[in-house]
Amino acid sequence: MKNSLITNYFEQASSITITNNGQESSFQKGDDKFESVLNSLELITKKSHELPAFSVALDGETRTVKQSGLWLELNFNTEQTHNEMPFESLLIEVNSKHSGFNLIRKQNGVYDGRCFYLDLNGNMSHLETTILNILKI
Repeated sequence: MKNSLITNYFEQASSITITNNGQESSFQKGDDKFESVLNSLELITKKSHELPAFSVALDGETRTVKQSGLWLELNFNTEQTHNEMPFESLLIEVNSKHSGFNLIRKQNGVYDGRCFYLDLNGNMSHLETTILNILKI
């Protein structure tokens, strides 16, 4: 699949994994909770701009930081490629105050290599609220 925008891949996700302080919840495409999170993500990224990412993911560090805070992972059934960088999932730290975020690529089961970055025209508060309401926290 060839997409000009990283956001075009979001609708191709087959499942979403939410990690809240180390506790994982997964939702499959077609589930109301999946659709709610995906719609919220698409809403906050509607006017976003992809910028060069300065971040490089290291698997061990990524897995450690993922154990605290709120994280959203978009999982794909098949390997995707954007800007010549392959991935099987995209991991996003969700923080209402952030006005942009890295999309950390996972390939062959490992978070490793260059990230993508989206600069939002706003912040992540809508997405964070949606996720927390789904988790009923």
